[in-house]
Amino acid sequence: MLSSKNKSVRRSSFLTILAAMLASQASGVCQAQDTQALVATGLGYTPQQQGVIYDLVEPKDATKCTGKYETLGGVDGLMIYGPDGRLLRRFADTNGDRNVDQWSYFKDGIEVYRDIDSNFNGTADQSRWLGTQGTRWGLDKDEDGQIDSWKSISAEEITLEVVEAIKNRNTKQFVRLMPSQSELEGLKLGDKIKTRLNEKLEKSKLGFSEFIEGQRLIDSQASWAQFAADKPGVVPEGTDGLAQDLVAYENVIAIVESKGANQQLLVGTILQVGNGWRLIDSPRMVDGNSVGESGFFFPSLAVNRDTTAAPAESGMTEAMQGLLTELDKVDSSMKDGNASPQQYKERGSILRKLIAASQGTDDMGSWIHQFADSVSSAVQTGAYNEGLDELKDLELSLDKLRGGNEHKSYVAFRVITSEFMAQMSNPKANHAVVQEEYIEKLKTFSTEYPTSPDAAEAMIQIGLNDELGGQEKDAQDWYKKVAANFSGTDFGKKAQGAIVRLNLEGKTLNLRGKTLDGKEVQTTGPTIVHYWATWCDPCKADMAELRKLQAKYAKQNLQIVGVNLDNEAATAANFLKENAGKYPWSHIHEQGGFQSDLATKLGVLSVPVTILIDGKGVVVKRTAGFSANPEMLQAVEKLMEQGPVAKPKQATAKPNPNKK
Repeated sequence: MLSSKNKSVRRSSFLTILAAMLASQASGVCQAQDTQALVATGLGYTPQQQGVIYDLVEPKDATKCTGKYETLGGVDGLMIYGPDGRLLRRFADTNGDRNVDQWSYFKDGIEVYRDIDSNFNGTADQSRWLGTQGTRWGLDKDEDGQIDSWKSISAEEITLEVVEAIKNRNTKQFVRLMPSQSELEGLKLGDKIKTRLNEKLEKSKLGFSEFIEGQRLIDSQASWAQFAADKPGVVPEGTDGLAQDLVAYENVIAIVESKGANQQLLVGTILQVGNGWRLIDSPRMVDGNSVGESGFFFPSLAVNRDTTAAPAESGMTEAMQGLLTELDKVDSSMKDGNASPQQYKERGSILRKLIAASQGTDDMGSWIHQFADSVSSAVQTGAYNEGLDELKDLELSLDKLRGGNEHKSYVAFRVITSEFMAQMSNPKANHAVVQEEYIEKLKTFSTEYPTSPDAAEAMIQIGLNDELGGQEKDAQDWYKKVAANFSGTDFGKKAQGAIVRLNLEGKTLNLRGKTLDGKEVQTTGPTIVHYWATWCDPCKADMAELRKLQAKYAKQNLQIVGVNLDNEAATAANFLKENAGKYPWSHIHEQGGFQSDLATKLGVLSVPVTILIDGKGVVVKRTAGFSANPEMLQAVEKLMEQGPVAKPKQATAKPNPNKK
């Protein structure tokens, strides 16, 4: 790491180098009298970060190195070549301000590391490993020489950084490998997973501090040797409220060379975040016979499930190891997607035994959640109708298990939702009665378990039912409970947005965003905003009527802006392509659909939703649909009678309702 003194040297010396470079630009090659000084200065610099393997030059060979001023890809730079002609260093000026802002280091003629001054103040604020040195890209916001966050880092390299943090006994270095709150938001997690994950992260921070105080196997001379893990897994979109697929490794191991032997370091679960990976577990040492903890996202996965091994320190018994082996066999037999009711029953039986065997431990919750999620999903898809009785039986049995009551609400909610979906799929059912009974059960649940994350979802559903039934005051009461009791959660934000939406009339609304083809659009002038999705038939009926209005009021510059809430932009783009010319207005989209800001900030919980805005940006009327609401059509006609207005301009932003 550079000291403040070294930083100041870096600035002044490189300005000197650059001045000499520019002076010799006409000839393209440094003059002999200048070259030695430039080369000596350039070779004296070292990477901002430690551990970079790059070509060094013996003092006796330094005089044989040459410096050349060259332009590559439109970027000027001083290139330093070794006695054998291989490139050793490059100091570049990428923005043409006559200051060096990239310092590159090479190994065997290949660039392996680069320091970057992205704000052009003379000091590096980014460090990037390249070529044979990996893919890491670190950001140093405060320019103190230490990486504050990772723009890019591979799964293998994150285990390397864990080892370095242990060697350095540096908790901050470890915490930087965990996901930030903004990164967690970007994953579009459901409230259930987000709550569990935040709890896990807090425990892991404390766990790392305890680990480095107690471990003795990894010292300052240790070195990372290898990454070991099974293939990554995908938690599919829709699981526990996920708005997009999530990719994770479970039970990752780093092989560490220390004290003349290879040690196994259990890194645990890592998940993919953008272009990199992030930790959620604190590390621990394992030996060849240890059984790792069950996975966070895939609880049936554990390390080294050797049924002949002795029980692990975590309390994993030989019987439980056998159950895990059985579970693996059943899971493998169900991978073809055509699982039979008997296979579901067998799998459920194994999970029930694991729940009983792990009662009172942290693992118990994971097994309960896996049982409830998998059985509930099978019931709702009609693959395992008998599973509803098993869910109900598990709910009743939790009172008898140590620590079981902590997870009872989780199971109870899935009993309610599974039963509702099973009943609604029956063609002979009275759907109105089934819906009414479902809402009453949700009300009972939210009373019995008011602090459960599932209570927020229950109350949102109750509020939406009231809203669609025309009972908007009652709906707002439910939304207010969620907004107050679950502030900061996804459901809390949606509820607050729904309250804003239900009170939009008479207030201004500036809706801005990017269209499916990347253009920026803003609602200015008379505008109909229409929230829709490709799977929504009432939305398509609305859009047919909107097309007629667009043609009728073309001279008045009536603007129509669609807000598509499909999870993927490609889904909407393909639909519009297949229906070319039918809906020729701008369609805004954000990744995540109903989890996106476009939906959340106005609490859009179902589609269609229609909002009419006048020429001053004031909401005149809002309603669920358009074609089935004659009052909305009358409002549009009345607004158009006011005559033409200026054609709307384009801009970019998000829903931003304000008081008039």
